[in-house]
Amino acid sequence: MNAKTTLVTLTYGDRLGYLEALIERSLASAHIERVVVVSNASRADLNSLRTQWPTRITVIELPSNTGSANGYKVGIEAALQQGAEYLWLMDDDNAPTLGAVETLHQRLHECERIVGVDKAAVIGFRPNHQADIAAGVPHRYAIQLRSSCFGFHIAQLPYKLWRRTPWGKPAGRKAASKPLVQLPFTTYGGLLAHRSVFQRIGLPLEDLLLYADDTEYTWRITASGGQIFLVTEALLDDLEESWNAKARTNNIFESFLLGNSDLRAYYTARNQAWFDKHVWAGSTLLYRLNRSVFLLLLRYFAKRSGSDRRLGLLEQAMRDGESGRLGIHESYPL
Repeated sequence: MNAKTTLVTLTYGDRLGYLEALIERSLASAHIERVVVVSNASRADLNSLRTQWPTRITVIELPSNTGSANGYKVGIEAALQQGAEYLWLMDDDNAPTLGAVETLHQRLHECERIVGVDKAAVIGFRPNHQADIAAGVPHRYAIQLRSSCFGFHIAQLPYKLWRRTPWGKPAGRKAASKPLVQLPFTTYGGLLAHRSVFQRIGLPLEDLLLYADDTEYTWRITASGGQIFLVTEALLDDLEESWNAKARTNNIFESFLLGNSDLRAYYTARNQAWFDKHVWAGSTLLYRLNRSVFLLLLRYFAKRSGSDRRLGLLEQAMRDGESGRLGIHESYPL
């Protein structure tokens, strides 16, 4: 018997085309019973969704853009109140490929039998987003180590240099050769878990607004003894490429320095710095060392690319995050 699963998604602006593709593909699966759409002051006419799927769609319209943290908070609360057995979180510009929803449920139930229903979560595979795993980078180098800074850790530096040589380049083996990859945290987009997982970890932290709020939220699953697995067999399509997609740039420094939005760069850097210092730093000394080397390299790439203004923005964002200055920044309203 198929589980009663509610798809929870968040939209803003005018992204109706993406949203319709996500809902249509998702409802093609017998596992998806209902859809909760939270509108962060979307300009699109979402009444068309109610017309197409009148008995299966709940649209919650917020009067202003409150960010992804609050948006998913509202959506998760609504799905739980409606009695969803399982919740599947998706960004509005992602969509499952054929069989992905079924594969996620199958793998989740296997994990639940091992660790417990309230401690297991799985997430679909987005190759552009999880570029290192897609490229076949060994797990110990593809996963962010404790006390890293923006994912940078000096223990991984020799490998990062080696992989850029003809001899160390990843073999590019198919990620599907390893169907389950354990993660310390992940994104909202593609996350599937039983309602008891969400009841146990609570709701997203609103002060993080957007970007890296999903990192903090999903970290709670593993920090409290649960496990998250990336299911490489459950492929999700990215209908729109992320502003700082790793697959598009040579390194994380270029991703931050050359991305096309100051707002996105600020909130991503600020929230990541907050998470790295206040949550992820197992060793203060090691974190400071990684931070120093990261900033040295960031400044080098900024000088090389003529990105001094963006560098200043990023350094201010890091100071704000490390000082705990969260919430909406007056220079970057949503």
